Amino acid sequence: MERVVLWVERVAGASVAAVALLVFVSVTLRDLFSVDLPDSFDFSRYLQGIAIFWGLAVATYRNAHIAVDVVWELSGSAWRRAIDLFASIVNLLFMGLFAYMLVERFPVVQRAHQLTSDLKLPIWPFYVVLTAGIVATAAVGLIRVVELLRGTAADHRAS
Repeated sequence: MERVVLWVERVAGASVAAVALLVFVSVTLRDLFSVDLPDSFDFSRYLQGIAIFWGLAVATYRNAHIAVDVVWELSGSAWRRAIDLFASIVNLLFMGLFAYMLVERFPVVQRAHQLTSDLKLPIWPFYVVLTAGIVATAAVGLIRVVELLRGTAADHRAS
């Protein structure tokens, strides 16, 4: 599973790097040569969405999302496990619903023939990658719930 998570991290990281590079090149071209990079805004926002959605999958698996752990820290191990299980189930429900809605909406997006502003490229391929990120988040959320129920979940929280 760690190899899959590493691959997901790389997709998210590559998306962030691509956004940074795209913004840098776009600003440099605009400021130095008065030339606009076609669709840089569209590409950067889709790539940022991909980074966020795929990053959610990693945060869900590692239980490394932002959390307020005052109650968890003061609780015993049985209560900690119960809190983690409850939080993971709630996360799974929301991400599962989010994934379902994005998958359900895909045919509508594809039939709409929406295009980027300048190059007139279809946006549905970006939508596929975004949707895959949320589906991955729901899948690793399910894995986390199963691991918590079995008592095999690793806790990646900083001490």
